[in-house]
Amino acid sequence: MAKGFGNSPENSNPKRIYGSILLVAGTSIGAGMLALPITTGVGGYGYTLVLFLVCFLFMLLSLFLLLEATLWVSKPSANFVTIAKERLGYAGQIVAWFGFLLLLYAVAAAYLLGGGSLLMRVLPVSYQALLPAQLGILVFALLFGLLVFFGTRYIDYINRILMIGLLTAYVILVILVIPSLQSHNLASGQPRYLWAAIPVVVLSFTSHIILPSLRTYLHGDVKALTKVLWYGSLIPLAFYILWQTVILGVVPYSNLLILATSEHPVAELTKVLQGNLGLTWIAITVSYFSFFALTTSFVGVILSLSDFLADGFSIKKNITGRLLVLSQTILPPLLFALFFPHGFIIALSYAGVLVAILFGILPVLMVWRGRYVEKLESAFRVPGGKPVLLVALAGSCLVIILQLAAVFECLPVPG
Repeated sequence: MAKGFGNSPENSNPKRIYGSILLVAGTSIGAGMLALPITTGVGGYGYTLVLFLVCFLFMLLSLFLLLEATLWVSKPSANFVTIAKERLGYAGQIVAWFGFLLLLYAVAAAYLLGGGSLLMRVLPVSYQALLPAQLGILVFALLFGLLVFFGTRYIDYINRILMIGLLTAYVILVILVIPSLQSHNLASGQPRYLWAAIPVVVLSFTSHIILPSLRTYLHGDVKALTKVLWYGSLIPLAFYILWQTVILGVVPYSNLLILATSEHPVAELTKVLQGNLGLTWIAITVSYFSFFALTTSFVGVILSLSDFLADGFSIKKNITGRLLVLSQTILPPLLFALFFPHGFIIALSYAGVLVAILFGILPVLMVWRGRYVEKLESAFRVPGGKPVLLVALAGSCLVIILQLAAVFECLPVPG
């Protein structure tokens, strides 16, 4: 029987709870949010909002199922390896090891590439031409990757600062764009294009990787954890809906169709906004937003990855252990970002499949076994019984099918 752990007053520390909410939100909101209206907007404004809500509820359900499975494990620092092994044996452990490392290393490598590129852009053009692109990747890795050594508390503090920057840039962008909103632009769209967008939207609501770390950080306080997951998931939903409304209200549908087929949609969107609004410095605001969105997601990824590795290899959190975890967390994605970037770009094309397996199918199987086979009790239980578990399982399988269909170009897309 597992009922969480820890009853110290520190569990209810409001600052730690608020910081955890921002970690959940920041992990979900990535730089890809800027391209979200382009990916989904061609399907129509109203249909897109419905899609956002459905994907939000689906991912929130899977997040709470993962919380239920996590709370059965008595080990305070248990991560996905231990959680999967206790419920699903060695088969679950192998899936957790392979899937989590492939997903997180791929995402971390992509963030290093993007972060390095953004850092280089702040330099004068003359220096950009002289300095190698790899320098930006190394500097970005040093600036934010070293946070792993200092632990969750310091990552929380840095993330709060980054989230303030993210919110500031977001508000400025919305204020700049919203006066030009035209309601008639929201009336166009082709719903058939949304099938290919479903895995993208699901990824946009993925914060599951950070849950085991937050369980440790909040000392297993179930009430605090449910609050953190709920409010931390609502923030991205609000961000996406407002941004979707503003962009689709400003950019005509004909332009969206062109942007949807562009190789660099965010850059092209920035040009369209500059042309429509007559504001030449909106590109600067977009760059700042991209930087803060990317870094908040990156710190969530490295925190999750470091705790996963520490659990999987049973590494103690002393100085030697933290240095070992730091090297295991940063070096593999750094090396691939520097020397083999295209390999991880290919891996990212299957990110929806990995997310559906790790955070959709595995939680359902673990909860099913825990509830109905092992008859475990917990301080938290997702309502709805077996029908809800079957809905979550079916939804996960649908995401996998759609992701594979998108990769093999079997779904309707603009062009």
